[in-house]
Amino acid sequence: MKLLLRITSLFTLILFTPFLHADPTLPKTLDQLKDAIEKIRKDSNTPAIGIALVNRDGPYWIEALGEANTETHVKANENTMFPIASISKMFVSLAVLKLVEEGKLRLDDELKDLVPKINFENQWEKTNPVRLVNLLENTTGWDDVHLAEINFKKSDSSSLKSALDFHPDSRTSRWIPGTRYAYNSIAPAVAAYIVESMTGKKYENYIKENFFTPLDMKSTTFYKTSDYDTHGAVLYNANGTPEKYNFAQYRPSGSINSSTKEMANLLQFFIQRGEFSGHKILDKTSIDRMEKPTSTLGAAAGITSGYGLNNFTKGFEDFGYDFHGHDGGGTGSFSELMYSPALGQGYVILTNTNNGAAWQISQLLMSYLLKNGQKKTSVPLPLGNKLSSLPGVYVQLNYQVEIMRFASNIENAIKISVENNRVHRSPVFGGWLSNDYAIGENLLIDSWTGLPSIAIVNDPIAGETLQVNGELYKRIPALLFFSGIVLFLLLILSTIINIIFSITWVPRLLLGKIAKSASIKIRIWPLLASLTVAAIFLLIAFGGKNITVLGSVNWVSISLFLSSVLYPVFTVMSLMRVYKYRHEAIGRLTYWGTAAFSVLHVLLVVYLTYFGLTGFRGWAE
Repeated sequence: MKLLLRITSLFTLILFTPFLHADPTLPKTLDQLKDAIEKIRKDSNTPAIGIALVNRDGPYWIEALGEANTETHVKANENTMFPIASISKMFVSLAVLKLVEEGKLRLDDELKDLVPKINFENQWEKTNPVRLVNLLENTTGWDDVHLAEINFKKSDSSSLKSALDFHPDSRTSRWIPGTRYAYNSIAPAVAAYIVESMTGKKYENYIKENFFTPLDMKSTTFYKTSDYDTHGAVLYNANGTPEKYNFAQYRPSGSINSSTKEMANLLQFFIQRGEFSGHKILDKTSIDRMEKPTSTLGAAAGITSGYGLNNFTKGFEDFGYDFHGHDGGGTGSFSELMYSPALGQGYVILTNTNNGAAWQISQLLMSYLLKNGQKKTSVPLPLGNKLSSLPGVYVQLNYQVEIMRFASNIENAIKISVENNRVHRSPVFGGWLSNDYAIGENLLIDSWTGLPSIAIVNDPIAGETLQVNGELYKRIPALLFFSGIVLFLLLILSTIINIIFSITWVPRLLLGKIAKSASIKIRIWPLLASLTVAAIFLLIAFGGKNITVLGSVNWVSISLFLSSVLYPVFTVMSLMRVYKYRHEAIGRLTYWGTAAFSVLHVLLVVYLTYFGLTGFRGWAE
C-alpha cells in the first residue's frame, strides 16, 4: 500500500541526489545547521520537526522546532511524540536477534516449522523454503498489504493473530525466496508473531520489557495512550489539514509513537553497538548482523547496500561511509533514524507531515556529519565484457505491490549507457544520471553512495539480470518498450478524439435525426470501450487520493469493477463489428480508423488482463 501512496519514493530520492555536498554554504556549526533546518521547515510549511544528533558519547543536540499544534500554537519540544511508522520494524529484528542469542531461534529456521498455523503459499517450499531471515530481509517474495486488508477493523485492542488471519492472500511467494528483495509490512508482522509464539508474551509487552525499559524509552508506545493524547503532535497532510490518528493493522510494522529525546536513546544504542548507559542489551555481533544484507542474489555477488534485518544500508556520495537505519512515513508524518558505525555518529528526524522536508534535512545532516570527511580517490577498473555490454532499456522485476506493475513497468524503467569507462543509469524519460564505476568483473560502485551497489546476477527465473541496491532489473528490447509507449499514446489520443467526435453524432442518433447505418453502428462499441477505459483510469486516479475507497465496497470500487468487466466486452464487440461490416458501404477512413482503434483496445485489454486489472475487485483483492 505504501507504493500506492508513493511514500517510499523519499528513500529513492536519497539514493539519486548527488548535489548537496558540493554547496560551499553548507553548515559547519550546530548554530548554522539549526538555522538551515529552520529555513527548510518554514519554506516547506512543516509544522514541527524533531532533531537529534548522537555520537559515541551520547546525544549532543536534541531539539524540536515549530509547533506541535498549529491551531493552539503549542510549541514542539524534545518530549513531543511523533509516529515513527516503519522504523518500528527495527524492533522486530532486535527481538528476534535477542532470541537467537538465547538459543531459542536461528535465522535459518523455516517458517512452516516455527508457526504452522500461519498460512502462506510458496511453490518452491520443498527446495527453497521461506526462512526467518527472509521475513526480516524482505526476501520472501510476498506482496505488500492488499487493498482488501483496509477492511480490517483496526484498533489498539485488535490482536496480531487476527490481523494475520484476516487476508493471508498476500503471503504468496511470487519468486524463489532468498533471491529478490521486495519491501512489505507483512513479513515483519509474521516475525513478530514468531516472537510471541517463542516467548508466550504479547509482542508489544516483550518489546517494552526488553527494549523500551532498558533504553529508558518510558513514553514510547505502540498505542494511542493518554500520554500520546497529551504530548502527541497533531498530524497534518500536505495541505495543512489535520489528519486522524491511524491505527495500524500490523502494529509491529509501523505503530510506535515516540519522542525525539527517546529516539536519541535508540540511536545511541546502535552507535554503541548494542549497549546503553553501560549496560549490554544485545551483543555487538547481533548489531553487525542486523546491518548486513545477505539473502539476495546481489548480496552473494558483493553488493553491500540494501536491506539487512529490517535495517537499510546506504552511503552518501563517494565518501565510502556506510549508513544504517530505517525511515517511516504515512499521511501526516515522516521519520528517519540513520547512523554510521565508522563515524560513530547518527541522527533522528521526526516530523508531523510528509511533504519532502525530512528528505532535505536528511541530506543536510549527512553532509554535516561528513563535513570533515574526504571523498575517496578511486581508480576504476576497466569495464569487463559483461559490464561493457550493459547498455539498453531495463524494467524492474521485484515489485512491492504486484497490482501496480501495469504502471511501474513504465514508471520505473531505466536506461543504461557506457562512456569513458563509466556506467550511466537514468530514467528512460530523462532525469538523474549516475556515474558508476567497476571494482570487479560484475560489480559496480554507485558513486552517489560510495558502496558496492550494482551487480550482474543470474536470477533462477529471469536469467541474467542487474541488481541495483535492492532492485532487480531485466533488459528488454528497446523497440518493444518504446513501441508499447507509442501504442499507449495512440490509444489515449484516439480515445480522446473518439469521445469528442461522438458529440457530433450521438445526440443526432438519439434524437432520430440520423439512421442506424453500418457507418454509425460500427462506431458505437468503440465509443463504449473508450468511455469505460477512461472511467477505469479516472476511478483509479480518484481512488488513489484516498486508498481506502478502492479497498472497500462503495460506488467508486463497484464502478471500477463494472468498468473493468465491461471494457473487455465492449472491446470484443468492437472487433466483431469491424469484421461484420467489412463488406458494407462505409467510408475507408471510418472503417479502417475503427479497425485500428479496436486493435489498440484489444492490446490494452491483454495488457490489463495480464496484470490482473480486468474484473478488479479492490475489496477482495
